Amino acid sequence: MGNDDFEVLYRKYNNELYIYALSLCKDHHLAQDLVSETFFKALLSIEISEVYIKYWLFRVCKNLFLDHLKKNSRLEDIDANLNKLSSEDNTLDKIIFNEARRKIYYEVLNLQPSYKEIVILYYYCNLSLKEISEVTGVSQGAARTLLFRARKKLKEFLEEDL
Repeated sequence: MGNDDFEVLYRKYNNELYIYALSLCKDHHLAQDLVSETFFKALLSIEISEVYIKYWLFRVCKNLFLDHLKKNSRLEDIDANLNKLSSEDNTLDKIIFNEARRKIYYEVLNLQPSYKEIVILYYYCNLSLKEISEVTGVSQGAARTLLFRARKKLKEFLEEDL
């Protein structure tokens, strides 16, 4: 991969990958590290098909996060870590500009982990259902069902707040 190609790749996917990493770990510095390591792996990979590069990057980022958890002997707490929302972290406030979108995002973070991951990949990272199925390892039909159920749950949460 040439320097120009890598720079284009970095500019195109850096923000989306950072949002995804931040949603996994809830730690600004760790999210930056995960994104950096992901792009480093992309730089070392000689042949990555342009068609699959986006889902490949997200899959690598997720695997790096899981490796980080294993390294810190917290694998049994993956679901707990994915559900945590740091109320002191203002980073998400900087990313999400208006109040309505912020409220929706917080409700997304309160979803169960499988719903949350699907919603973030679909709406915030702009992955297709096919790409989501490749990143998460679930079938495309299962991804569609999870997305439907997540939307229904979000609607219930948002209607309760009205």
